[in-house]
Amino acid sequence: MPCEHSVHSLWIGRWRAYIARGARLLLTAMLLSLSLRYEVPAQYDREAHLDRLLAGRQFDLASWWVSAALAKLAYALLPIHERMTDDAQADFVRAYMRELAEFNRLVGEIEAIYAAPDVRDPDGASVGLRAQRDALRASLDARQAIVEGILEDQVQSILREEGFAIGGQVMPPVRFRFTQLPSLLIVSRRDKIERIASRELETGLTLEEQVRLEALVDRRFNVSSLITPIGGLGTYPTMLPETTALRWVLGVIAHEWVHNYLLFTLSPVGLNFLSSAEARTINETAAVIVEREVRERVAQRYYPELYAALMSDVRPGTAPDATFDFRAEMRKTRIRVDELLAEGKIEEAEAYMEARRVLFVKHGYLIRKLNQAYFAFHGAYNADPDGAPAAGRDPVGPAVQALRARSRSLGDFLRQIATVRDFADLQQRLAQP
Repeated sequence: MPCEHSVHSLWIGRWRAYIARGARLLLTAMLLSLSLRYEVPAQYDREAHLDRLLAGRQFDLASWWVSAALAKLAYALLPIHERMTDDAQADFVRAYMRELAEFNRLVGEIEAIYAAPDVRDPDGASVGLRAQRDALRASLDARQAIVEGILEDQVQSILREEGFAIGGQVMPPVRFRFTQLPSLLIVSRRDKIERIASRELETGLTLEEQVRLEALVDRRFNVSSLITPIGGLGTYPTMLPETTALRWVLGVIAHEWVHNYLLFTLSPVGLNFLSSAEARTINETAAVIVEREVRERVAQRYYPELYAALMSDVRPGTAPDATFDFRAEMRKTRIRVDELLAEGKIEEAEAYMEARRVLFVKHGYLIRKLNQAYFAFHGAYNADPDGAPAAGRDPVGPAVQALRARSRSLGDFLRQIATVRDFADLQQRLAQP
């Protein structure tokens, strides 16, 4: 029979072995966790899983920003347009837009040649057109920075009058870059119209690739998703598509500047844009209001032909089928979907939206996908007096409009928006005499 000392020594030896083994296991686990932390995100970490699912498909914003920032800095060293009169600047922009229209026409003709089954040698048949196209592209590239500088200053002239300048410089300065825009992936809950995630995706995605990615996201997270084109992106400098729609460009420059201004001023509705649906609607609705007013004033001052067209415009959203009231029908759709989702009838709501989508297509509105994500995206833009169709009965947009109506000026309105904490705060302000 072993003595007490022997038993005690044996026990200590075993305990040390257990400790050593445990330490090795703990160390191994720690090393594995460190090596796997970026490969295997937590089970319920939707953001990390979404990034992994979209690996290789997300837009490389950092590389774009470096390229755009360098281009803006290079032009700032020699801002050619500042030596031109206002009329000469406007004429320069008009000439650029005419040349861009010609470039787009040539691109269309070349594509038609390559698509024609009876053209045996498309290279030879298009050689002259391609030479013209390339010469125009080189000319446009050489003048792009000048046009951007002119349009930036024209928009800033209005913002300066509204009191957004410090020492004569609008803050933040209006800066944008013509570029090819990424698509935007919107993710909404299925049981409620609420944007819970979004990602900028690489340019050039085909329609079939978009459909496949949406299906992957929907299945993986049990959500509603939509990949949609965008008119601009509030980076700094702002991303805008190259287009001949000058009037539209003027508005979007101002619209995206508002997003940058609300971040620059550390506004709650700017800082909470991604985390709060109410903040996002206040932000976007204010941006649309500023966009429309600035666009009108810039056009009136520098492009009178655009201003005349603006004043005679048919109301945006006029249906291809003049007998079909798109706005009323879309608002009706949103309201009914909200009701069904509130009752927990998710599948019924989704079937209803698909049936309504078919109706819209029948009347000339080629809506590819009508779902919760569609409303989560489009419903945030609620700056029309009679309400945005996709917003339904959402009260946030009308409250922002009411604040603009009682503000002394556009500048006063936006400065008030910058201090609004949330929708409750906005309501309290409107309740004050």
